[in-house]
Amino acid sequence: MNLVVCLKQVPQQNNVRIGADHTIDAGGIEPIISLFDEYAIEEALVWAERIGANVTVVSIGDPSWSDSMRRALAMGATDALLIHDAACAELDTHATAQIAAAAIRRIGDVGLVFCGRNSTDDETGAFVPALARALGWAQATYVGAIQQLDATVAQLERHLEDEVEQLEVQLPAVLSVVKGINEPRYPSLVRIRRVARAVIPTLTLADLGMAPPVPATRVVQRVPPAARPASEILAGDAATQVRALVDRLRDAQVL
Repeated sequence: MNLVVCLKQVPQQNNVRIGADHTIDAGGIEPIISLFDEYAIEEALVWAERIGANVTVVSIGDPSWSDSMRRALAMGATDALLIHDAACAELDTHATAQIAAAAIRRIGDVGLVFCGRNSTDDETGAFVPALARALGWAQATYVGAIQQLDATVAQLERHLEDEVEQLEVQLPAVLSVVKGINEPRYPSLVRIRRVARAVIPTLTLADLGMAPPVPATRVVQRVPPAARPASEILAGDAATQVRALVDRLRDAQVL
């Protein structure tokens, strides 16, 4: 059985520039694997080791994403697959899911797809439901623990805000995982060196046998977040600081 992880590369910091055409310019900002995707990689690796499966990392981006994919390989992923096409420059969640579904079908014999809860740039959280629908597979979101996994079923927990759900999901399926599910491993220096020059297999939409999908949404406006107000450090000893804090909370009618 193959396990797949959908990986997205994002800017490490959110102080990006917004162009006149509403595109994001992250030039000069270090790219990293989206935070929750690292937990997805780790969980796939844990279960691959237990059940003897392969782990393939799939991304839709440009060749600059190769370093993030090599990091996933250094963590222990078996294979990587990058989808790069000029027609992929402006994709929404729906179109991205269509392409990812085509790539997953091409890999074949996929029992489970692991994704992060959401990406740390767009933060829509809509990719997993869209991908599951495109594949026609079951889905489970906010997965905080997987107790059992075999060729036909996964037993897992969904960690919601006020409760924990116990689910039994028929495979194949798509999962999104939350931060507390594991602790992502650090790749060893030996593995980092081993994959440093690895060539990431790259396919176009034509290779996947599909025409460019039509986005269902488009960005009509994008503005940077408002600047945070300046903070204040209260002076004095602990008792003085507490009195000053209470006074300010009363002035703000919080107390």
